[in-house]
Order: sequence, then structure tokens, then C-alpha cells
Amino acid sequence: MFDIFDLLPIRYRYWYYDHIKPIFSPRHSRLRKAIPRQWCDLTTIIPIINFEIIKSFYEDEYKNGCIDWSSDENHKNFEQLLIESYRYITVERPLLESRLNNSYPPSRPLDEMFKPIEKDGKKWYQLVDDGVPYEVKYKDVIYYENKIKDKDTQILKDLIDKREFFWT
Repeated sequence: MFDIFDLLPIRYRYWYYDHIKPIFSPRHSRLRKAIPRQWCDLTTIIPIINFEIIKSFYEDEYKNGCIDWSSDENHKNFEQLLIESYRYITVERPLLESRLNNSYPPSRPLDEMFKPIEKDGKKWYQLVDDGVPYEVKYKDVIYYENKIKDKDTQILKDLIDKREFFWT
């Protein structure tokens, strides 16, 4: 197919494809869509983007079968790591997050949480401690948070260690 830019010198064509075309058709749109629209800390965005890279590679490249993953031991190991990582990201992690959200202790009624006090002629409310230590009250929450953090960290480290395999 004939393109008008074929008539231009090559440096102008590269300039167009590098600077103008991405304005109208940005690259890596799947990764851009994974970034939340609301504010979140970088510690939250790092796993989101990197997990989307793994999901994208698995769904777009690995499933297409363009690489012989049984060619050598390194490729076999990476294939197993990729499958396990994808399963964690798509199945296990949402399950762990659900369990984390359901593990918070129930809230007490507001009249039990605060007691009225008189200070400088004004009525104030003071938080009443229920006497249960934080580590005891939130032990399930802490467990699931640590489990998610440890597995996320392991997958992110593996991603960096095996990044050369993401090229096809």
C-alpha cells in the first residue's frame, strides 16, 4: 500500500512515526489503561503496571505460541514462572484481596467508640480504647497483607530477573 510519507526523506518519516503518530495513537495503551485515574501512591502503581505487563505478555504473546518454550531448560523455567505468575495475578491475588477485605473486625457503634467529655466549657468526644491490642484485633488483616506483599515482591523480583524473556 502506498503511503504519502514514503515520498519524504527517511529522517522526516522517522520524526513523524516517533513524534506525531504517538499523539493520535499512543503505544502500550493496555498499560496506560491499567493506571488508575484517581491518585494512588507509587507503591500501589508499581505492582499494577508490572502485573499488567505479565498479563499482557501471557495473553498476547505466550498464548499465540510464537516461541518454543520447550527448547531449553531456561525457557521451560520461564514458562512455568509465567504460568504461575499469571495464575496468581488473575486468580489467587483477587481471592486474597477479598479475604483481606473481609477480615477486618466489625465496627463498634459510635456511642461505644466515643465518650463525651467537658473541656473549657465545651463538649468534646474522646475515643475509648476497647482494650484489645492491635496485633490481636487485626491478626488476620496483617496475615493477608503480608501474604500479598511477599508474593507480589517475589513476582516483581522474578520479573526483573527474567526480563530478557519478555522479548519475542
